[in-house]
Amino acid sequence: MREWFNGLPPYLQATAFGLMASISAAIFSVFVRLATEHIDPLQAVFLRNFFGLLFIAPIALRAGLTPLKTKRFPMFCLRAVLSMGAMSFWFSAIAYMPLAEATALNFTVPLFGTILAAIFLGEKVRKYRIAALLVGFGGVLVIIRPGSETVQLASLFPIAAAICMASAGLTIKSLSRTENPTAIILYMMMLTTPLTLIPALFVWETPSLEVLGLMVAGAFMANITQLCNTNAFRVYDYSFVIGFNYLRLPFVVGIALVMFGEVPEIWLVPGAALIIGSALYIARREAKLNREANRIKRGLSATASDLDPPPSNRKS
Repeated sequence: MREWFNGLPPYLQATAFGLMASISAAIFSVFVRLATEHIDPLQAVFLRNFFGLLFIAPIALRAGLTPLKTKRFPMFCLRAVLSMGAMSFWFSAIAYMPLAEATALNFTVPLFGTILAAIFLGEKVRKYRIAALLVGFGGVLVIIRPGSETVQLASLFPIAAAICMASAGLTIKSLSRTENPTAIILYMMMLTTPLTLIPALFVWETPSLEVLGLMVAGAFMANITQLCNTNAFRVYDYSFVIGFNYLRLPFVVGIALVMFGEVPEIWLVPGAALIIGSALYIARREAKLNREANRIKRGLSATASDLDPPPSNRKS
């Protein structure tokens, strides 16, 4: 079976991994919703990190402690704080909002990522991406409709989660330049587990076996999502793979309708279309610019090698 799968074209492998990631992410949201019917979202965040650490640690430590050596521990701490904020806001959104609406608003991560990269990394944001950002945030306004009777404070949870996720993404981008991938994953789990325990203690209730089972399954599905996304990005282009992330919305809509009787409002369709469309445009625009930059680098390298005489012709 593995040989057959590895023999498929890369885009088909990426498609399979992308679909699995979207399905597992949708199922993860359902497990969290079911668990937060019995415990506070902050307690659920701690349990997700605790069980996630139990899953990841044995795998990550197979290579020993050498990959964990780092000179950038403060950056790991910043990433852990941002991840804690992202999970706390996201779990609260899942608990207190319709799943489909929360999912659609959380798709603003690339939009906030573009703004934060411009502010903190000095990346240029040209007029086309500015237009895409305005369209995307227009989609947010369509969904939450400020001033309407249906707008709720809970609508800010997935947006706050998106800001934290985008910020954490920038720290990962920085860490990946110098740090071992295993260290990045393991340090996050090792740091977020005790950090998330602190707020969880203020709302702690002894979880039932059912809740513990839900959170174990949720942590497992979260790890599956991360693994599938990693493999999808490994075998094919980012701009192609990222589109499958948005398939999570129809999966969530179907599951929420069947399990919780949540019928999405009609405003969700145009709002989600604007957000997803703008995010896809930004992703594809970024991929195009990266390809052009890589071609320029290869061209400069080729020019330099042509100008540099072979060793036999060099003067001693």
